[in-house]
Amino acid sequence: MNLDTALKQLRLSGLAGTLQLRLQEAGANRLSHAEFLELILSDELNLREQRRLTQRTQAAEFHALKSLEDFDWRFNASISRKLVYELAACHFVRQTSDVLFVGPPGVGKTHLAQAIGYEAIKQGFIVRYRSNFDLVADFLSEEVLAQRNRLMRGYLKPDLLIIDDMGLKQLPKHAGEYLLEVIMRRYENRSTIMTSNRPLEDWGKLLQDVPTAGAILDRFLHHAHVIAITGQSYRMKNAASARTAADANSS
Repeated sequence: MNLDTALKQLRLSGLAGTLQLRLQEAGANRLSHAEFLELILSDELNLREQRRLTQRTQAAEFHALKSLEDFDWRFNASISRKLVYELAACHFVRQTSDVLFVGPPGVGKTHLAQAIGYEAIKQGFIVRYRSNFDLVADFLSEEVLAQRNRLMRGYLKPDLLIIDDMGLKQLPKHAGEYLLEVIMRRYENRSTIMTSNRPLEDWGKLLQDVPTAGAILDRFLHHAHVIAITGQSYRMKNAASARTAADANSS
């Protein structure tokens, strides 16, 4: 059996991919056997970790993942960079507390929520992203009656659940009941991030159920970090910049 075959059977693809390079490096630098072994094992471990990160990120079902490094902190001075990076350290996930981003559309709530989720994935947590509409659609599906427990497990298992776009528009009747069950069963067991385009006092109208909205907020806000964001829409700023550039080019 040759070396390549052995590496394939042992599923050491990371090691196999860099072996020749590492052999040349070992010969050129006169590395000891221990140093050489450390290098090739590091290659294998790094590849496996990258694969795990990719798999966990895909499983999270992010809408349009962006990192904290991509965020334009200069655009909106109302956002505390220090606080966001503290949340990105994921102590709130370990403490099973929650986070609520509140503010008008386009100010960065979704970007920050998903970026924090990605940081949680890098720290080994299971993360899932769903818009509020996706969550409601899941539970209103005709197929859900046969697999409701399985569906609920999908919302209870993640260490961090991100529920985006609360308040974008009024939800169907009974939608609040499904959201309440998810929030109640995750309460003090798992962490949740929610984003809302509307103030909290509007949630009763949005859910068409004031008592249910009150029960959701009672539990969710008990251990929550509430981050209110003000300012103009980043998307509108980009659109205005694009129009200005187009006007300049046409003149």
